[in-house]
Amino acid sequence: MYGFAAGHDLLPARRGRLAMFYAHTRDRGPVAALRKRRAGVVAISLLAAAALALTGCTGGGTGAGPGEVNSIDAGLAGSIDDAVANAMQLSGSSAAIVGVWTSSGEYVHAYGEGISANSQIRAAQASQPVMCALLLSLVDQGELKLDRKISKDLPRQVGIEDITYGQLCDATSGLADFKSTALTDIYANNPTRPWSDRELLAQALAHSPVNEPGAGQQVSDTGSLMLARALRQLTGTQVSQLLEDHVFAPAGMGNSRFPGDPATQTTLPDGSMTGLTYPSSGGAPVCSVPGEAEGETVAVEPVAVPEVSPSMLGGAGATVTTVTDLKNFYERYVGGEFGKGSAERVTSLSAPPPAPPAEGEEAPAPPVDGWTFGLEKQGPLYGMSGSMTGTITAAYHDPAGKFSVVVTLNNSSAGSAFARALAFQLAALAGDGVEWTAEDQGAALAERAVCQPAAPAEEAPTE
Repeated sequence: MYGFAAGHDLLPARRGRLAMFYAHTRDRGPVAALRKRRAGVVAISLLAAAALALTGCTGGGTGAGPGEVNSIDAGLAGSIDDAVANAMQLSGSSAAIVGVWTSSGEYVHAYGEGISANSQIRAAQASQPVMCALLLSLVDQGELKLDRKISKDLPRQVGIEDITYGQLCDATSGLADFKSTALTDIYANNPTRPWSDRELLAQALAHSPVNEPGAGQQVSDTGSLMLARALRQLTGTQVSQLLEDHVFAPAGMGNSRFPGDPATQTTLPDGSMTGLTYPSSGGAPVCSVPGEAEGETVAVEPVAVPEVSPSMLGGAGATVTTVTDLKNFYERYVGGEFGKGSAERVTSLSAPPPAPPAEGEEAPAPPVDGWTFGLEKQGPLYGMSGSMTGTITAAYHDPAGKFSVVVTLNNSSAGSAFARALAFQLAALAGDGVEWTAEDQGAALAERAVCQPAAPAEEAPTE
């Protein structure tokens, strides 16, 4: 059973807005454009959350489990629980771990059986910035300069002649992403398949350069994958040891590790989060299959993923960590603790922000700021979201407001954007200064829901 608390006092300004969104989904402007099959999703989620609350399971924020923390207002805790219950329903997840740290209190809670707030997770791209932190640390120690060309350390690698180390982190290398629709299907349907860096890089280099190095910004996981390979060659040390010495230990990430052999280390310790995924075809979740009767369809249940090969991302996201360790990292990374001048570099956009929407076009929520040194910037938040078969994770930090949020869900089929929307929803509930509302992000979650039952057909009015 899930751990939801009943009887939380409501925060009128926050919980009230969230409840109004759920109650009036059909009438809200941003939601009116949602596809018709999503129309009943939020209502279904509310019923699910209510049913869970009635089970009498341990409430959010009891502090009873390992790593559990609750020093926030009861109403805010209840709003977080409701938002997480909704997200779990929409994504088909059976477990989640959430951490919210504010200037006035903390809330770290696990939802689901067999896990705790300290459970290890595969953070995927949400942990990717550790590679850029490693780079900054080595630069600070005089091991290399950011303008050093990676071809000096990877002389036999073609197609990288003019790319610098710094460009791998500020997304201006021109390298295409190695992921594709075909890989999405393989990742979901064969999650233990081992991948070599050479194999993944070949996928990217076949479509590179997207632009000349330094001439434009192209967000791609290939940069971190290439960075890990180059730093291993430069230092003669395995990436797992480099990260332990230069990132994990200094950042207070005592429960984090990078697998020494990502191709073979497919399991996590007992008590870790076990993932789920729907089968994938054409890069999309398979939600139903033909039944025995003509015209019949049968719903597909998500499949447990107890083993995953982290080599599917390698240096782009193979780190195993916890929600609290991720929070510790982002605080220190954005705070400039990986070298002189690193705070400014980490928080400065590496390319001008996107042009505002044309007249008549709807602005995205949240507004798009752009990318910094390994991070996405949205309003006051800096962070990343990611997906690895079985789990989705998002981690963001506001250095000015001293606010952090980390979320992880154990069904990867909804994608990293789903985890991002949940993190932003919690930021709207608990943080100050964001430019979007909990309702905005609730609509984004409903739009990205996977394998939800179709809305009931509307009955024709009777005479």
